[in-house]
Amino acid sequence: MTLKERLENVKRIFPKADSALIAALHEVQDEYGWIHPDGVKLIEEVLGYSETQVHSVASFYHFFHLEPTPKHKLAICTNLTCMQKGAYELLKFAKENADPKKVFVEETECIGLCDHAPAALLNGTPLKNLTVELLKDLLENPEKYDEGHRETYEDMAETYGKD
Repeated sequence: MTLKERLENVKRIFPKADSALIAALHEVQDEYGWIHPDGVKLIEEVLGYSETQVHSVASFYHFFHLEPTPKHKLAICTNLTCMQKGAYELLKFAKENADPKKVFVEETECIGLCDHAPAALLNGTPLKNLTVELLKDLLENPEKYDEGHRETYEDMAETYGKD
């Protein structure tokens, strides 16, 4: 399915453009790895937003990237339970040891894996009970841990697509 078709599907699921914009931004980032200008133009075309409106929303949320990033994005949770189990040390280790051309490392809030803390997401794939040893291997071989998770909005259509 092309990006334009996926954006049209987002519009169908979320008939009010305000509801569709974040889903559309996720689709663009999934396609390009960041909020690429071509994707912004498609959002303008399909949803009717201006470039300024799209960028104002994309720049508000930390999980959207306005510049190219590596294919692999590692989001380490530093919320309370993960913090207490050493997440800040793991985050520091990851930032100091990641090849910036291979893995983008960022801090994130709760990802709902408190019972497996410290935890992270690699391109949306949950990583549980993180250790320095696991991070070393992950930073060297991220494709080994990336299960190809792809966010989709079809499952939320019934909940969010109706007024």
